Amino acid sequence: MASLGEELRRQRELRQISLREISDATKINIRYLEALERNDFRHLPGGQFNKGFIRAYSRHIGVDPEKLVDAYMEELQRQAGTAETKVAPEPAGRHPWRILLMAAAALLILMGAGMAAWRFLVGPRS
Repeated sequence: MASLGEELRRQRELRQISLREISDATKINIRYLEALERNDFRHLPGGQFNKGFIRAYSRHIGVDPEKLVDAYMEELQRQAGTAETKVAPEPAGRHPWRILLMAAAALLILMGAGMAAWRFLVGPRS
């Protein structure tokens, strides 16, 4: 089965409709329409906006909007699944910068406590 973007582009080209025409009619930025056709959802505003864009686009080209919104949701899940497999989790306890940060904070606290103790023991200078 074709992806959402491929289906949108194919249906648009079958009807000989340009992206500019869709953009002018729907008031959707042409960059968003191009991103939809590439299945590049990172460059879209997200959430209900994306669904609204797909509905407006599909209505303009004469395709069932809900069918394409469903295809969008499936594509979104598919992309989320591949993104999870690509990112390897970092091993636990492998954050040296956190250890250094905690050590520096502990050192500053000890220095402050030492200075306070020194002032208390030595007393104010006259």
